[in-house]
Amino acid sequence: MRPDPGTFLWLVAHDLRLEWRGFAGLLGGASPRAVGLVVVAGGILLHLLAWPAVAWLSPALHGTEATVAPLAAVLGGAFTWMIAQSVFGATRTLYDRGDLDLLLSSPLPAEQVIAAKAVAIAASTLGSISLLVLPLANIGALIEGPAWLGIYPTLIAMALIATALGLGLLIALFWLVGPRRARTTAQMTAAGIGGAFVLGAQIVAMLPGPLRLAVTDWVDGAARSDTMGASALLRLPLEAVRGDALAMAILLVSGVVLFWVAVSMLGERFANASLLAAGAQAEASHGKRSRLAFCAGRSRNLRLKEWRLLVRDPSLFAQLGLQIIYTIPLAVVLLRSELLPTALALGPTIVMIAAQVAGSIAWITVSGEDAPELIATAPVTAAAVDRAKLSAVALPVLAILALPLAGLAFVSWRAALVVIVFAAMAGASTALLNFWHPMPGNRRGMLRRHSQSRLIGLVEHGLAMLWVFSVVFALLGSVLALAPIAIVIGILAFCRGRSGGRAEAGVALAPGTPDLPLSLGRRAAI
Repeated sequence: MRPDPGTFLWLVAHDLRLEWRGFAGLLGGASPRAVGLVVVAGGILLHLLAWPAVAWLSPALHGTEATVAPLAAVLGGAFTWMIAQSVFGATRTLYDRGDLDLLLSSPLPAEQVIAAKAVAIAASTLGSISLLVLPLANIGALIEGPAWLGIYPTLIAMALIATALGLGLLIALFWLVGPRRARTTAQMTAAGIGGAFVLGAQIVAMLPGPLRLAVTDWVDGAARSDTMGASALLRLPLEAVRGDALAMAILLVSGVVLFWVAVSMLGERFANASLLAAGAQAEASHGKRSRLAFCAGRSRNLRLKEWRLLVRDPSLFAQLGLQIIYTIPLAVVLLRSELLPTALALGPTIVMIAAQVAGSIAWITVSGEDAPELIATAPVTAAAVDRAKLSAVALPVLAILALPLAGLAFVSWRAALVVIVFAAMAGASTALLNFWHPMPGNRRGMLRRHSQSRLIGLVEHGLAMLWVFSVVFALLGSVLALAPIAIVIGILAFCRGRSGGRAEAGVALAPGTPDLPLSLGRRAAI
């Protein structure tokens, strides 16, 4: 039974439908049946992976003497992730517009429209973490009993609270820094929130044994304390997720009330902010000029053009920051091993980051090109454009890796030289892959750039892993380092042969555009 048009439930269903379409877009616009099969297959796989995790978390859930630190860590990571996702979702709603202008100009109450958007953001926030956590609840209930099902209301309450905090944070930043800077500031803040817990958990893992034990004891003491304050805020979700009915009820009611208060208080402000955001976007093109002045030299100007576009959109660095932050645990795990030297722990992480960042920036410069027709018709050769764009990719990658490479040089300058060489080759390989197989898309959708071709995404990740293996063997002084390099060369040769001249002068053709002869690439607009 469909809700009546114009009602609150109708608006919520509409927004949830849009969220589902966005999820399907991650799979390259697959059919509903294909998306359903992917969801079912992924659910089965995640439930299988949850089986050993249940045994790890079970003592914290139902044990009386066991530490609850692992459970607190899972809940803390889930909550910070939810806050970050809610800020991202609210920012997209405010700035990407979509149907917001149409709905706000309709006879529907603005508060009702914003409330429906907030419910959709909460549902999306819940869905982003439920895929990983709810299999734990299902497998735990199957093995040990229904107490594990307390995870369901706990996650719902946390999603409502996180959405309320995310909306409040976005509106506060909007009025604090202004409409033009709020988007970038909010995205950077969300990336910092999402990565803060990951980094904090890794810092705790790197502490000496006595200090790490002291942190665990503090968490246990706060979770079992009967006092009010910060310990109560920690104890309530822990008791709820362990199946305490009273704690679940209190947490769920608190989440609903806080969400309702936030939507009621911020709904009108959000609607007003949307109007100001639309005006700020219109004025953005008339802002201050970049200090990167164009001079003589086509290659130099092409590089400056790419750097200027990167500087204009710092939110891209927030997305790159997320990629880097979620790679750091690899280094932490390796550094904690007493059997591995520091150089062997840092080297693979630096090479992995170089490959990922270079691939992302290369995609921005090629597939995210804002003026493909202008580049295609310019009196410049394809090789010159490719060289300029490739060199434009190199500087940001070098700037990001400068600090860890300097630290590695203090440990071993020989190892640093080896890592620099392999990082350069790794970055060049993933950049070239994106040059040869462009996938047109919006620059802001960098994290979704592989939605059109999962195969290219797998190849890019495979190249990165091969370079990681190669640098490990090279740091060990083994000739086995040549084996991954040979495989990489073979993959690149195959990919280059299969590129088929789909794009000329580093320009990605728009979807549906017929292939053009290469001789026409510089003479006719695409």
